[in-house]
Parts: sequence; structure tokens; C-alpha cells
Amino acid sequence: MHAREETKNTATFDEIRSGNLAVRIARSEKEIEAAQMLRYRVFYDEMGCSASEEVQAKKRDFDGFDVYCDHLLVLDYDLPASGSQVVATYRLLRRSQMQKHLKAFYSEDEFNIAAIKNEKGEILELGRSCVDANYRNRSAMQLLWRGIGAYVTQYDIKLMFGCASFFGTDVKEHAVPLSYLYHYHLAPQGIRAVALPERYVEMNLVPKEEINVKRAFAALPSLIKGYLRLNGYIGLGAVIDSHFNTVDVGIVVQTDLVADKYAQRYSTPGAKS
Repeated sequence: MHAREETKNTATFDEIRSGNLAVRIARSEKEIEAAQMLRYRVFYDEMGCSASEEVQAKKRDFDGFDVYCDHLLVLDYDLPASGSQVVATYRLLRRSQMQKHLKAFYSEDEFNIAAIKNEKGEILELGRSCVDANYRNRSAMQLLWRGIGAYVTQYDIKLMFGCASFFGTDVKEHAVPLSYLYHYHLAPQGIRAVALPERYVEMNLVPKEEINVKRAFAALPSLIKGYLRLNGYIGLGAVIDSHFNTVDVGIVVQTDLVADKYAQRYSTPGAKS
């Protein structure tokens, strides 16, 4: 709790509104718990992740990283204030916070990110992204990205990275989209994450000439499509995450386009659309 008390008053961008929805950083432990409850519903109830007894008892997805992160929230103010208004969330961990309190980023359990960590300036790990089933539309996702854009500007972040997932651990089911990512979106070596040797899963499963690019892109999870639209890159090798029932790939995004597309337009306090 002490770490959260240290960081919760850090100045950050003001709430950004769009109709009944708004995006901002969580302001209290109660709001962080609401984000964790949303994560539990999506990851455990929907996706079938395996929960520890403690996680299952509390009906919240949480770990030791949460207290040191900022939690980006999309809220629906048309929902009763007596309940949870959190309908989408992202977990944000800056290098400066990681170095103060942790030994490594969350992603380092799956990927070697030494090249990314060599980048000068502030870098940001993105994780635990999820959206309530009733809000999986463009409005909620756009708000999340607007919030990330404002956050990137606030902290002068140069590079964003993290893991993105395919649901289900059967790699053969994802052979075409994984191969498409390998052939068309592999990160330059200077900023490339590489799956750890003991967890490395080959992504080059289908020859490039056999891939229908449009169909392969359409088969990608929405979150990965979003990263690619911002000129994001994919790391080398995938990882099977049995706990979350996913096949993960490493993501890296240089933030110039994020700031240009979102932050400059929407970072005005109380901006509405």
C-alpha cells in the first residue's frame, strides 16, 4: 500500500470525456479494485484462465505488479455510481517506477527485452488490457488509446512495449496470423523482443507466398491490429502462457505516431468529442 500512496498523487492528464464515457488514471484503491474485477471477469470467467485460491476467492485479477503501476480506466458515467463504472482498463508501468520498486518488467518472464531497455529515455510497459463484453466497440478502444496518447505525452515516453495475446494455446490454430506477423511486421533488431529460449515457439509456420495478407490481418486479435495501425512491431518467437490460456507475442511501438494521432488532439483538460 505504501507504494500506491507514493504514486497516486502524481500529476497526470485530466479526464477525457466522450459522451457518457471517460478515460483517466485510477484515483483510488477502490477504482483499482474495480479494474481488477473487470480483469477477472474477462480473463477468468470468459477466457478460462486458471485462478489461484486467493484470486478466485476475491474475484479479482491481481499480482505484485499492480501496486507499482498506473491503471488506465474507461468509465461509463451512465452506470450507477453505487456500482463499478469501469468498463475497460490498461495497466501501465514506466521504467522509472520499475527501477524504484521491482527487479524486472512483467514481460521479462516471457521475452528478452534487453534491446528495448537499451532505449534512452522513458519507456512504458503496457499490460492487462481488457474491455467489458458490452463495450467492445470502437468508442471504448478509441478512448483507451486517447488516454495512452495523453499519458505518453505527460511522461515523454519514447517507446511502448508488452505482450499481446491470441486466445487458446494451440499454436496450429494461429499458424497463419503468427506467420503473417513474422513475415510482415518483425521488429528491427535494435528494438526487438525475443522469446526466452526455454519458452520459444516458432512463428514462421507458413511460407510468406502462401499467406493471404488481408485474411491474415483480419484474423488478428483487435488489440494487435491496433498496435500495427500505429506502426507497431512484433518480437521474434511466441510464448505459450498456460495460466492465461493464450499464445503471446511481443509488441513494441515507437510513440511518435501515438502522440501525433491522439495526444496532441485530445490532451486538452476536459476535452470532449
